[in-house]
Amino acid sequence: MKILTSTFQRDARVREMLRAVKRWTDAMSGRVTRAAAVLALCGGHARIGCAQVAPARGGALTLDDAIAAAMATNPDVRIARAGLDSARAETRIARAFPNPTLAGNPNTPYQYNVTIPVDIGPQRTYRVRASELGLTASSADAADVTRQITAAVARAFYDVLLADARLVVVKRRRDNVFVLLQADSARARAGDIPERAITRSEVELARADADVTRASIDQQTSRLALQTLMGVITPDTALVMAGSLAYRPVTLQTDSLVATALRVRPDIAAIRTRELQSRALIGAARAQLVPIPQLTMSRQITAPFDGGSYYSFGVSFDVPLFNQYGGQRDRATAGLEAASFTRLRLEAQVRRDVLQAVGELRAQRSLVERYEGGLLQKVSANVSATRYAYERGATSLLEVLDAVKDQQEITLDYQAALHDYAISVRLLEAAVGSRLAGT
Repeated sequence: MKILTSTFQRDARVREMLRAVKRWTDAMSGRVTRAAAVLALCGGHARIGCAQVAPARGGALTLDDAIAAAMATNPDVRIARAGLDSARAETRIARAFPNPTLAGNPNTPYQYNVTIPVDIGPQRTYRVRASELGLTASSADAADVTRQITAAVARAFYDVLLADARLVVVKRRRDNVFVLLQADSARARAGDIPERAITRSEVELARADADVTRASIDQQTSRLALQTLMGVITPDTALVMAGSLAYRPVTLQTDSLVATALRVRPDIAAIRTRELQSRALIGAARAQLVPIPQLTMSRQITAPFDGGSYYSFGVSFDVPLFNQYGGQRDRATAGLEAASFTRLRLEAQVRRDVLQAVGELRAQRSLVERYEGGLLQKVSANVSATRYAYERGATSLLEVLDAVKDQQEITLDYQAALHDYAISVRLLEAAVGSRLAGT
């Protein structure tokens, strides 16, 4: 990294790109450190790798804990790190000097020969530069995997919270219907109402029980999905979560979001680095016209050479007469063109991602604020008033059941809106490549 920075110290764009990659690399290292701390607290909730994960707060898993565990054991993250290790190895290979060649010729007189390539020319310079740029691009690729997995874990975490909230809502509705059914059954036994009047309550109770069963299944499957992203080997369907879908407003500076994304997103940094790498490969292809000389030293044992010395020195090199490496230059040029078009396409995709995420966040925020503006209180008051009227014979049982059902549907819609809003915030952060103010 130091060699690469010194080589391109006059290129401000490259320096900014390297700083962005370093920030993402440091963030990934911090998450791995946090994951190690989480893995050190052994609990009985879920197995990750060969260690046990214990949530950090009172036995409950937080979003930060889930992200940290994913950074430590998620297969995609580990594959990206393996690719980064491979890029480091490629850099070592490019920097290595060639070995000398030893030979013995059983002639008369007997000769010993030593040949060594003098690999200090432009071929080595461009080869090392291209490998270091490849290492930087691989670092950015690993950071981009971190960005995507972080967003995926956040989505799965909020899915679990939504499933928990749905289960609470449907259980509350079932309890309300059960209370109504008990009251009507007592009234039917007392002869105040006919037996057929409680049929609707029994049907609604059966439907409520079915909703509870489905919500329980969703609660378990959502936990399985989250722990799969975390790299859990033995998932726990009863994993306790620490978090809520409470509304937290964020500050949006729309004018600077696209510019920020183009400056700090690791996938943009990766493709720009590969564009520079393609230029270095073009230089490496051209440098093949300047061959690497090979120095040779020979020594005779039994008799000297014609000049009277037992040692003889020589030099040799390839002459680009029949093969002038035009194919290598054309291939490198085509690679540069492909990288340039890929960069343009990716930059357009980033702009589209940011604008789409901003629009989605604004829509979900508007919907949540409408619910927060007193709609839920009105629905709750309507249910209380309808039940009060029913107890005094001023309304029918159907109206009470409809009011309870409407309350459940609106509450579920509200929880879904909170869930979608929280996810839209995380997706905008993923599109921009950095955290938003207030999150």
